[in-house]
Amino acid sequence: MRYLVTAFALFILIFSATLSIAESEKRNVLFLNSYQNGYAWSDDILDGVREVLNDSNLNIDLHIEYMDTKRFKGEEFMEILHSYYAFKYKGYNLSAIIVSDNAALNFMLKYQDTFFSDVPVLFCGINDFKPDLIKGKNNYGGVLENPDIEANVNLALTFNHDIKKVTVVGDNSVTSRAIVHQIETAAPLFAGRLTFEYWNDLTLAELLKRSRGMDRNEILLFTPFYKGAHGELYTAEEVLQIISDNSPVMVFSVWEFLLGHGIVGGKLLSGQDQGRQAAKMAVEVLQTGQMPGQKVVLGTNEYYMFDYNVLKKFNIDQKLLPEDSIIINGPDYFYKLNKQVFWTIIVSLFVLSIILIFLVISILQRRRVEKRIKAQLSFQEILMDTIPLQICWKDKSQRYLGANSSFTDFFEMGSPSAIIGLDDSVLKPDKEFAEEAAKWDKQVIETGKQRLRISWAMMREGGDAVWLDINKVPLYNEKGDVVGTLSTAQDVTRRVNLEKQLLQSQKMEAIGTLAGGIAHDFNNILTSIINSVELAMNDVKEGTITWKDLDRAVKAAQRGSRVVKQILTFSRPSQEGFKPTDISDVVRETVDFIKASLPRNIRVTANVSEDVPLIMADPTQIHQVIMNLCTNSFQSIRDSGGQIEVSLKTVDVDDEQGQFMRVKSGKYLKLAISDNGPGIPVEILDKIFDPFFTTKGKAEGTGLGLAVVHGLIKGHGGGTSVHSSPNVKTSFEIYLPVTSQIRNLDNKSYGPLHLGQESILFVEDDEDQLETTPRILESLGYTVKALSSPAEAFKLISADPHKFDLVITDYDMPETNGLELAKDIQNVAPFVPVLIVSGRRNFLNFASEVKNVRKVLMKPYSKNIIADAIREVLLSTEKNDG
Repeated sequence: MRYLVTAFALFILIFSATLSIAESEKRNVLFLNSYQNGYAWSDDILDGVREVLNDSNLNIDLHIEYMDTKRFKGEEFMEILHSYYAFKYKGYNLSAIIVSDNAALNFMLKYQDTFFSDVPVLFCGINDFKPDLIKGKNNYGGVLENPDIEANVNLALTFNHDIKKVTVVGDNSVTSRAIVHQIETAAPLFAGRLTFEYWNDLTLAELLKRSRGMDRNEILLFTPFYKGAHGELYTAEEVLQIISDNSPVMVFSVWEFLLGHGIVGGKLLSGQDQGRQAAKMAVEVLQTGQMPGQKVVLGTNEYYMFDYNVLKKFNIDQKLLPEDSIIINGPDYFYKLNKQVFWTIIVSLFVLSIILIFLVISILQRRRVEKRIKAQLSFQEILMDTIPLQICWKDKSQRYLGANSSFTDFFEMGSPSAIIGLDDSVLKPDKEFAEEAAKWDKQVIETGKQRLRISWAMMREGGDAVWLDINKVPLYNEKGDVVGTLSTAQDVTRRVNLEKQLLQSQKMEAIGTLAGGIAHDFNNILTSIINSVELAMNDVKEGTITWKDLDRAVKAAQRGSRVVKQILTFSRPSQEGFKPTDISDVVRETVDFIKASLPRNIRVTANVSEDVPLIMADPTQIHQVIMNLCTNSFQSIRDSGGQIEVSLKTVDVDDEQGQFMRVKSGKYLKLAISDNGPGIPVEILDKIFDPFFTTKGKAEGTGLGLAVVHGLIKGHGGGTSVHSSPNVKTSFEIYLPVTSQIRNLDNKSYGPLHLGQESILFVEDDEDQLETTPRILESLGYTVKALSSPAEAFKLISADPHKFDLVITDYDMPETNGLELAKDIQNVAPFVPVLIVSGRRNFLNFASEVKNVRKVLMKPYSKNIIADAIREVLLSTEKNDG
């Protein structure tokens, strides 16, 4: 008994000493994993590491960290991990660090010098290894993941000799890029026989779409792919199984953990073998304190493994497989097993089936349903977010059941998932629109009838009106009861604006055509009045009451002429006075003039860009445009005060903007006059350029100001655009073409009234002018032959081409027009100059094409005007002849 007690005490002492020694020799080992917990490859590596460490008889405390780089990446994330690990392990004495896959190795190479600088690092699962990575780092060693790409591609060619193309599937992760580089290195081995294509970082939906369209002479080479249709992560096994189920081609890979999920098989790498080999090297370091003799080794134990179901799917003969190949999912041939093993398996399966059958069926059904629902919801989300319409659906209580991204983005409500279960009183969209939409929804729910093509103009803060085309339809349950509403809205602002612009252009064309016709008749009448009165004044003593009455009549007729010209300005503005013009000078001069006349509570500024190019323009007309628009701005802010800004810069007008303003695309000068007044109501925005339309009092405006602006800019080949945000900014934007080239038709004055003695042929169909104008010309000393028929005039000149020194002809005549008559005269008497008189301006450019037309004189004209015109033509003819 005494010996027994002594022996027991000795055992206790030895055991305690052993525990003490073991405790003092405990080693801390950090396992740094590139990916997340649950990823099969990483879990296999960790299992292999644990197996070796547990069998090493060393007292090891294994610390496991998951970097999760499949879902999180980037420099900022790595810096966060670095700070976290440095803080967490600053009090630990690590004996070794085992890293799995490229991301973890790159992390340690970058940051180890800042912590654990001398700790041995053993790596595994490394693709595309370059020796320079660990050059000079004696504490690094490990196992490479070096898949045999050539062997696997040759297997595919053995199974199908018609293969022409290999498509490699991957993402942009560090590991995937490294694997792809290894594949690219092996690709030249098949040059002339195979082509390689790389699909990187596609969404699952795009990957499925492409893989469904592949031909049987192609194969897929799969590297782990994780990204879903909306950035969500799938397991590599799930993605692989989906691709395999939906693609007509064989799928290959090089990892054992993917077998059984759709790949054919091949020469596969084992994660557990990688982990075991790295752990063995770590144990050797812990036992000897030194790195192994061979620091970097290739991965071993690649197995030829295949999936029976996939072999059967593609009718691959098993005789083509390498010897000692492992086949999974194959049929169990019970006759190959001994009876004891067979019955043991049968009894075990029977017992387990009774216990688990209902649970397994339930789980499988649930997973299938969940996958179908997830796929359907994913497709629905993709479809809804792709549609440009704003879509939402609500229940009978006006609470949101769902919406697409276009809807929540347009109304600034956040994400679609955030509004579910809420109503507009919480979300507070546009108040007026929400109230009207609630009324429409209520009508649809109560009547069960849809409401279509509802037009609504919504004012956005700080912007123009947005036009929506809205449809609302009822939602029904399985019983046919209305349970809510589905609403769609389409932004049709561009279409509405284009329609308004087209209507405005058509309206202005119609008014211009009407005004042109009226002006022609008025000009004929005014010409006759002016000429007749001037002739009468020659017969009355100057200064008498009668002479003064006649003088007032001439002045009244001239005022009438100016009114006609103003009406014509917005329909067919004149291009007389066009010349190379520096618009910046016009802007500065006009702004300086305006500043002097405005009260102090209104500030006027000019913002003119440098190096504004010269354009062909009438500076007087541009001055009038700026004055008209600045006057409008002043009248809108004169009570409250404010700011008027005139800016000028060079811009490019694209096709869409040009279509809106009905001008060609190209380079333009943009002249903008803006103020911060009350703005223009949206309901009258499309009427402001109409002639005689005004919102001012009778004493303030005639309604011609903006119409004249529109006409003048149109005459310059430009366009106009208006933007109005009440009390923020109302801006009139004028676009003038930089490349415009317009003939200068300036009238010249030759001083005092000119007399002459030349012979003139006068052709006019208007009886009053035929009576008065020749008398005016005769009073100037000319010999005049007056005819009402162009045919007779041409006949007279044809008979004697040298009889007349000048032909004056009206443009509008019943038989032919003056331009055609000038062309006929040019054929028989090209040396005879022609002066055309007209009340229309729309043919001026055509007149310049006829060489003998030396001048175009617009009606109405006075004695002085026609005298200057005749002398100008005759002098220019003498100069050309000389």
